Amino acid sequence: MEKNLDSSLTGLVMFFVRHWLAILIALVALFTVPIVVVPFLESTDIPVLQQISDVVFHLYGGPVCHQIPERSLFIFGYSMTVCSRCFAIYAAFLAGCILFAFVRTKLKPWSIIYFILLCVPMAIDGTTQLFGIAIPRALGSGWQLVWMVESTNEMRVITGAIFGLASALYVLPFLQEIFNGDSGKAGPDTRPRK
Repeated sequence: MEKNLDSSLTGLVMFFVRHWLAILIALVALFTVPIVVVPFLESTDIPVLQQISDVVFHLYGGPVCHQIPERSLFIFGYSMTVCSRCFAIYAAFLAGCILFAFVRTKLKPWSIIYFILLCVPMAIDGTTQLFGIAIPRALGSGWQLVWMVESTNEMRVITGAIFGLASALYVLPFLQEIFNGDSGKAGPDTRPRK
């Protein structure tokens, strides 16, 4: 009995190690798809689907997103389950996972400095909005800068997408090394002794 349990657990772990990226893509998709599906369900005249959309909408509230309507995107006249920035982060992270599936043998881990630089636009946009600091957020008709305190949904989508894609392409090469066993630099020295 114990041997069967050990071999079953070993098989499960090996399956996870071999297919970790597909599993991650499926999990991120399962989290991201309801964000877009809920407005569609809400737009139907079917009470059961509307009740399901209400439950899902409330599940995404609180710890996942503030769900402020003015900061959200609308489909079919109904708000997505998260704000525009959160949606862009999740969708871009999913896109980054799918992209990584095609470049996983070529893309190597990169410096955290590059990742931090790619996080700066979202950090500036969110922080200035939080503290009410006006910064240039758009270009006017004469190519002049438009200074605003409140960010626009377009800016939230752009900065969120940069952050989401950068997060995926920064983290996934490290995970690839771990699952390939390439990160054994701190492991035991297995070279033959003289």
